[in-house]
Amino acid sequence: MRALLVLPTLDEEAGVREVLEDALAHHERFDVLVVDGHSQDATVSMAEAAGVHVVPQRGRGKGAAIRTAIDVFLAGSWDALAMIDADGTYPVDALNGMMTELDQHAVLVGDRLRGPLEHDAMSRLNYLGNRFLSAVATVVHRADAADVCSGCWVIRRDAVERLRLNSMGFELEAELFASLASLGHAPRWVCIPYRTRKGEAKLTSVLDGVRILRKLLVRKVMGARKTHL
Repeated sequence: MRALLVLPTLDEEAGVREVLEDALAHHERFDVLVVDGHSQDATVSMAEAAGVHVVPQRGRGKGAAIRTAIDVFLAGSWDALAMIDADGTYPVDALNGMMTELDQHAVLVGDRLRGPLEHDAMSRLNYLGNRFLSAVATVVHRADAADVCSGCWVIRRDAVERLRLNSMGFELEAELFASLASLGHAPRWVCIPYRTRKGEAKLTSVLDGVRILRKLLVRKVMGARKTHL
């Protein structure tokens, strides 16, 4: 199988070169796409210098970037959509291993919370928040959500084709989980290492946490309404 590997970027010059080098080393499995959110640093020029296709995202926020990437994916003939962050926190090798399981699982997600965490990779507040949101997702959607905020995903084409997303920001992963679980594609969780980010963090712990919680609850309510229509 061949996948489109998506890197959403916004001012990621500190980490994007290393991530691109790792991604391009696996060229037999991945075509790499950078979806840029109007970076003001050297992110785009670095990606272009590496020979990677770059598209500007429509709108702002990570959710808008992934929705832009899905449109590119559906216009092509790739077998799967893969995504990681461009800040060096996720190893590309993890995706390579996950790709080998796509015959058995439509969705695979990297689990940071049960994998080895590099020192200072995640603050205690973020760790506890991720644990809480994952527990809520598990209860509300009745499917195992080991790490609902993980940014490391591989999704088979048949599952991508059924997605209907509207997230604009960091609630994107929660919406992916809720949507896929409702479609009968509960993820297979794969323990992965999680490393210290390179560059400035974009996520705001409390505000984005509230948005993620709201998205998990709203998707459940919307799904229940459709069931009773």
